[in-house]
Amino acid sequence: MTALKASWLKFNRLNPNNVIAKELLNTEFVPLAPDSKLSAALAKMDAWQTTRIPVKDPVTGKLAGMISFEDIADKADESAEISSVEFHNSIYVYSDQHLFEVARKMLEFEVRLLPVVDGSGVYLGIIEKKDVLEAFSRMLNITTTGSVITVEVTKEDFTISELVHLIEVEGAKILGLTVDQPRVEDQMIRISIKISHIDTSAVVSSLQRHGYHTTTENRNDLFQTDISSRADELLRYLDV
Repeated sequence: MTALKASWLKFNRLNPNNVIAKELLNTEFVPLAPDSKLSAALAKMDAWQTTRIPVKDPVTGKLAGMISFEDIADKADESAEISSVEFHNSIYVYSDQHLFEVARKMLEFEVRLLPVVDGSGVYLGIIEKKDVLEAFSRMLNITTTGSVITVEVTKEDFTISELVHLIEVEGAKILGLTVDQPRVEDQMIRISIKISHIDTSAVVSSLQRHGYHTTTENRNDLFQTDISSRADELLRYLDV
């Protein structure tokens, strides 16, 4: 395991805001059955603002596949059963998978809702994109008053434990943390840390004394702009 991954896992264990799929479950959504009509599929897609709908096997309770708008939009007979159309492979997450994996699947497959299954593959419900965004907002404490400090370090020098220690020694609490991975080998890792203090001068000075390069200026208006811009970036990232 790399030092970077180990540090991130350690921070996650300290973070009480970890979210798994079953905590975002929407059980009101009723998946299609193989004998559902094409008209029902189109109506459900319109109601839920999505182009893909899961199909559940009524006997096993497992996903039989997914049907897409492109496959049925041009069908003349909307009274035909959806089983007359070839299903796509199911896209889903397990109920105990992390919010990050939910977001990754949504982004990779460009879906607005994602089925959730148990360990045996039985359908449990869906997760909507809006619920993922709300969960990220809570996890990162986007709406909580505080300030953001951005630190740049090399992979070799990056340890969550030291950053947490240096910040908490100054009496501040970490409300949220994001890590921007470098796109090329020689780039620095950028860590954006939201802390409880509005005045960050003591924290910034401590970090700089210990060799950290801070790139966010110590001005409240810039911090608030940074928080808003990062929220916008997150929305764009998950706007599938």
